[in-house]
Order: sequence, then structure tokens, then C-alpha cells
Amino acid sequence: MKEGFDLKGIDDPKLLEIVSKAFTVETMDTDSATLFVKPRFSDETSFNIVLDELTKIGLYPLYREENGRLTLRITGKKGNRRELNPVLHLVLLLATIFTVTVAGYIWWAGGDFEKSVYFTIGLMGILGSHELGHALVARRNKVDATLPFFLPVPPFFAFGTLGAVIFMNSPIPDRKSLFDIGIAGPLTGFVLSLPVLVLGIARSTYIPFNPTVEASPFLLGTPLLFNAISRMILGPELPGQILQTHPIAIAGWAGLFVTSLNLLPMGQLDGGHVIRSVVPKNFKKIYRIVFKLLFTMGAAGILAQIYSLKWLADLTWPGWIFWAALVYFMTKLDHPGPLNDVTPLDPARKAVSVLILIIFLVSFTPVPIMSL
Repeated sequence: MKEGFDLKGIDDPKLLEIVSKAFTVETMDTDSATLFVKPRFSDETSFNIVLDELTKIGLYPLYREENGRLTLRITGKKGNRRELNPVLHLVLLLATIFTVTVAGYIWWAGGDFEKSVYFTIGLMGILGSHELGHALVARRNKVDATLPFFLPVPPFFAFGTLGAVIFMNSPIPDRKSLFDIGIAGPLTGFVLSLPVLVLGIARSTYIPFNPTVEASPFLLGTPLLFNAISRMILGPELPGQILQTHPIAIAGWAGLFVTSLNLLPMGQLDGGHVIRSVVPKNFKKIYRIVFKLLFTMGAAGILAQIYSLKWLADLTWPGWIFWAALVYFMTKLDHPGPLNDVTPLDPARKAVSVLILIIFLVSFTPVPIMSL
């Protein structure tokens, strides 16, 4: 099985004794290390009983429904525990503060140090809260997760960072946990992006657009939510005008962009976690559809650049082909799923998934970067 687990033999009397506390073992297949079982209680209760016992000895149950039968396998997690030294955490944090501030100074603040500091506070707060949301919810669901650590890049990259990440050193127990962990980061980052956007847009203003004097070689495409907040605060944009965006608003824009990227329903992106928990039988079809759509959009963007097709360049972006390829090579458009892949997701979380879809739609822009 390609699920990142190391299957254990099932003929160990101690392991069979643990399983028998919550399941009736109907038959077993020693070649595939599979127990065919029937739960003594509910699927969730029976699984959790065995999970609690096995984790005491460093093992996990893998609970599946296969061809109409319930199976249980005993696994150990592959690989060593990943953790960063606290000193390295601090070094990366300080380095990222520096690179983001310099990037803000160069790209977005027009050489104004104070504005670049505001940009850094907004962006670092959004990115850090996104990953902290994942980490805290993971720990609440008994998943061993590290605290976030930031990834600095040279400030000639427009934002000075690749964001923040966490490591999860134990498997996710069930679909509810998978869903909660998946939405925690985007929800937290999205909520924090809202006041940053409002504050930044309130400090922005419309100016006449003259591409011959614009300092930046590109413009940022804006999603529906950004446009709606701009209209509410500043009124509609008149013909021949462009929004002179305050660096704080740029940080809010980046928050929406990161939210939409992470909510793309592919692989082990946050959106991939959500889709894997909501539609566990058809998630691969959705992954493939989204991959093909992004790849097509990216290819169309490249053609638009090659043949100077402005109408097409206004509809899509060449960078999507990079993101599609990156997710494909990192995840192969697959997902291991939780340990308990039998207990269904509850109706309340399925309803929340509609909210997540709306957040994605109002945060996404098909052309995030436009050439002048």
C-alpha cells in the first residue's frame, strides 16, 4: 500500500488481543497483513479504542472499507520525526522579517521604510496565522505537529518569503480531523486578511493610469473580495484610473492569494484535504479535473504571451502551469487519507465545505499578475 505506512504482521497475539477489544476478527490474510473485521461498537468508537491502545506502543490501525468488507491493518509510521531546533526557528523568523521588509521597501512601499514595516507586519501575521491554525487544530486532534517556521527568499522576489510551513509527525486519525486541519489554515488566514485589506484599502487611492510612468513592470489582478471592499470604501473605479495600493493592502491581497492557492482541491494542499474528507470515493477525479484546468489555463497564458494576444492574456496567467506541475510532482494527485477512512463526515462539516468553496471563489483570481 502506498500510504506512507509500514505494515506490520497480524499474527502477533498481543496485537490481535488489542484489536479484539473493539472488533470481531472474521478472517485474516497474512500475505497482505489484513484483518477482516466487524466493529463491536460504532465504527468511530471501535476504531478509537484500538487507536488509543496501539499508539502506546508506537503503532496505528488503518481502517478501510474494501469491496464491501471492513479491513484493519496494523502499521508503523515510516521515517523519522521531523523537528526544527528552536534556534533555527528564531533565525528563520528573523531572516524572513528582514527579507519581507526589504522586499516591501523595494517593490511596494516606494522606498518608504515605515510603510514597508506595515507591509511586513500584515503579511507575516497572515502567513504565520495560517500555519499556526493548522498546527493548533492538528494538536487538538492528537496529531503531532510542529510550530510554524518561515521560509525566507531573497527580496528580489516580490514578497521576500515562500510563506510558512509545519511538519506533521503522526498520521491524521479520521475524516473529521482531516477536514478540520485542512480548513483551519485557510480560515484563519482569510479572517486575518479581512481587517488587513480594509485597513490597507482605506489608505489607498485612485489615480490616473499612465503605464509610461508606472514604477512596477506589472500589475496585480484583484479577486472579487478585494474589488468589493475597494468599491465599498473608495467607490467605483472610473475609466482611466488605477488603484494606488497601500502596502498594507498588498499584504491583504497576498493573504487572499495564498488562501486561494492552498484551497485548490489537489493532492495534499488544504483544498485537497477538504475534498479527500468530503468525497472520499471520487477525490482523484476532482484532483485530475483541477490539474487539467490549471495546466490548460497556464498553457493558454503562455500562448497569449508568445502571440501577444491581449484578450487571452486578460483571462489567464502562465504561472498556473508551474503550480499545476509542482503539485503533480509533489503529490502525484493522490492522498493517503486518514487512518479511519470508514466513519463518514458529519452533515455540519459538509455544510461548512460550502463556505470554504465560497471563500475560494471570492479569493481566487485567474490572472494574479498582469504585464503592463
